[in-house]
Amino acid sequence: MSATDPLSPLLALGEVAVLAERATAAIARVHRRPAALRKPELIVGESVLRGARTSTLIDGHPAPVDKEPAGAFGAAVSVYGLLAPGVIQDNAAVFRRSPANVVARMDVAAGGPGVPTSEDGPQRLQALARLLGDDRVNAAVLPQVVHAEIVARELFGERSGLIGRAASRLVAVATGVDPRGLAVPEIYLNRHRAEYREALAGWSRDTEGMRAALEFLLRAWIQGAAEADAIVQAA
Repeated sequence: MSATDPLSPLLALGEVAVLAERATAAIARVHRRPAALRKPELIVGESVLRGARTSTLIDGHPAPVDKEPAGAFGAAVSVYGLLAPGVIQDNAAVFRRSPANVVARMDVAAGGPGVPTSEDGPQRLQALARLLGDDRVNAAVLPQVVHAEIVARELFGERSGLIGRAASRLVAVATGVDPRGLAVPEIYLNRHRAEYREALAGWSRDTEGMRAALEFLLRAWIQGAAEADAIVQAA
C-alpha cells in the first residue's frame, strides 16, 4: 500500500489493517490449492451459487435447494450471474472503469429501474468510481467500502443489500485480492445477520462506525476464504 492511498485513514482505524492482511493471505492460500488451479470454473460456479442463495437468506427470503430459482432467489441468481465463470473477468474489468454501468445492470437484474433511488446515489457512485480507478487503493479494503456505501446508504432501495454484496465480490476480483472470485463472505454475514445490520448502520455515523463496519466485513472475507477452501477440497 502506498502512503498516498486515499483509504489510508481507514486503514489506521482499529484492526482494519491487520484484518486486511489476514483476509488477503487467507484468500491467496485458497488460490494456491492444486484443485483451485485445475478446476477453477467448477469452484467459481459453486461459490457464486452459494453466494446467491445465502444473499437471499440474508434478506429474509427463502432459497430452496430443490426447486428452480424463482422470486427473490431468482433475482439473486440473475445478479450473481455477473460473477459466473466465463464473464466474471470481463465484468470486473468494466466495473473498474465504469461501476455505475455494472451496478445498473445488477439493479435491473434484481428488478429495479437501473438507476440509484437515493438522492445522492449518483454522486456516491462517482466517488466510488474515483477510488476504483486509483491503483494505490488497498485491494482488500476497497471491496468493503463499496459494500458499505451501497448497502448502508441504500443507494438502490430495498435491492441495496443484494447489489452491495455482489458488487463487493466483483470489486475483489478487479483489485486482485480474489482474482478468480472464490471466496464466499455471505456465509459469515448470514450467520451474524444482527451484527451485520448493526455494523452497517454505523457506517455513515462516525469513524468509530466505519471501523466497526470494516472490521466486521473483513472478518466475513476471512471466513469466506475458509468456505472457498471447503469447496476446493470437495472438488
